[in-house]
Formats: sequence, structure tokens, C-alpha cells
Amino acid sequence: MLSFTEFQEQVTEEIKNHLPEQYANADVVINTVTKNNGMKLQALSVRPEGKVVTPNIYLEGFYEKYQGGADLDEVVGNIAKVTSDHMEGPEFAENIAAGFMNFEFIKDRVIMTVVNTEKNREMLEHTPHTEKEDLSFIYKVLVGDPEEDGMATITIKDEHMKYWDATVEDLHQYAVKNSQEKLPAKLQTMNEIMRDMLGRDGVPEEVIDSMMDSMPPENQMYVISNSNSVNGATAIFYSDVLDELSKKLGGKDLYILPSSVHEVIAISQDMGTPEMLANMVQEVNGNEVSPEEQLSDHVYKYDAKSKDITLADTTIEELKKNQKDTEVQEASRPRRHR
Repeated sequence: MLSFTEFQEQVTEEIKNHLPEQYANADVVINTVTKNNGMKLQALSVRPEGKVVTPNIYLEGFYEKYQGGADLDEVVGNIAKVTSDHMEGPEFAENIAAGFMNFEFIKDRVIMTVVNTEKNREMLEHTPHTEKEDLSFIYKVLVGDPEEDGMATITIKDEHMKYWDATVEDLHQYAVKNSQEKLPAKLQTMNEIMRDMLGRDGVPEEVIDSMMDSMPPENQMYVISNSNSVNGATAIFYSDVLDELSKKLGGKDLYILPSSVHEVIAISQDMGTPEMLANMVQEVNGNEVSPEEQLSDHVYKYDAKSKDITLADTTIEELKKNQKDTEVQEASRPRRHR
């Protein structure tokens, strides 16, 4: 069986045999792409002559299929099909590339994503961002219509900022507006989600009714995401989302549990203590959420009066102090020599 490195070499050598003839002279390269929380993946890119924007096809999942017994030639064929399908994706990608140096073209397509600051420190060194507690907003250019073409985006880097007469504050202003318009918030109770799941599984409505307990609004858990359910945790920073939920619960403050980068859970302040809820979040992150999709190990509080979101189980000052102490300890630790 091939190692992952040998698998990548084999794919690079053979993929053109499975691609349409129009890609015969394309450059085939494999790059290491750093994803959320420092996760590094190997991505195949097929770049025809004159093509500016090409998709990344991540190879780890295909290698797992090969390890599971799939025929190598069949796996390479599947990679080629996915590559070809993506290459024939929205022509809008080429328009983005052509207009990328013009901020007037970009500004209506900028959206924001929220990530963990400390876990993405390396990436943030080269990426314009805005910090909020232990999180950071980064900015992306949306390619195509998210409802029709999926979440195709280009992350804005420091090098792109050199093209534009714009600041990070400008990016943030447009990103908040565009995110709310193009990826509006979606709020559901946990009961509503369970009902939808059971209904799709064919469970009769009367059976669902008998299974689901009716609870007052203040005792329910509310799942917040965006319309695309991708990187939807950002929706808690849209205007009015948490304010309206707080009013629904009698003007109470809220605790926010970061399920993942894709969604969060909001509850009334009466449903637990920050310490208890933080332990719950950490346990879920450790056992159920993939490292790439984790947002934070901490719980947030939405203050109904100030309309602000802050850390609930700690403070950003305490977190920074702990991180600095850890760095000092690691720097002073004796290094072993072989």
C-alpha cells in the first residue's frame, strides 16, 4: 500500500489521464493549505494556461478511501471528476480574479468569518482581522451565489490590502452588512431541529408530538447559524439576533455555547453557571467536534442592556496572561540533545 506521500505523487502523475483533453497542458501541483485552527491539508490544484482562479481539491479523504480498499485507478478517476466539476464551476470566479485589484468591485462581496485567535495565530500574522475577546473576524470574498454555488470564497490576505485604498475597518464595515444580507441568521430551538430530523426519517407527526416535551421559551436551547449553515457562528455578531432572542426570553442576559465554527447554542442565563457550561463545551470539543471546526473552549455572555458579547467563564486579560506564562515556561524548558 502506498504511503500518503507516494499517493500524492501517483495522483499528480496519473490525473491527466482521467481529465478532459482540454486540461492536457495544465500544470498539476500539490500545495499544503493551512485551514482553521492550524490544520494543514494537502490540496491538488490543476491550473490550465491562462486560468487565474483554480479550486483546491483536498486529498486526505480520497486517501482514506484508498486505505479502505478502493482501487487506486478508481480513486484517481474520482479526484479527476471532482476537479473537472469544480473547474466548470461559476464563471463568476474568473470575474472575481479580474476585478480583485479594484476595491469598488470587492466591497459588495466581502463577508466575515469568526475564528479562534490563539489557534490561528500563525495565519492571522498575514491576514487582516479584527479581534473580539478570544476570537477574530477574518474577511473573505464570496464567489458566486451561496444558495446556488455553495460557499466558495477567497480569504483576504495582507498582500491583497496593498491593492486597495482601504483599511481593516472598511473591510469589517462592509463584511457585517454583506454577511447579514447574503447569509442571514437562522435561529431554531433544539426541539424544532429534532422535529425536522424525525420528520425527514418518516416518523408520523402524532408520534413526534408524543415524544417532544413542550417547554416554555426560557427553558429551551436555541441554535444559531446562518442560512448556509457554514461558518454560521458569525451570526451572533449580526445586529439584533441576540437582542430579539433576549426580548423573547423576557429581557434576560444570555449565555452562548460555541458548538463549532458553524453554529452556537444560546440559552437563558438561568440555565446554568458559566463554569458548568464551559466544562460542557470543553467535553464536547474533546469528544465530538473535529479540531478544524472548534471555535472556543469558553462560554460567552450577551448583556441585554449593553448589547455586548464578552467571555463569561474567564476574561481576555486572564487568557492572555495564561498564554504568556505558558510561552515563558516553554521557552525556559531545557532542550534535549541527542
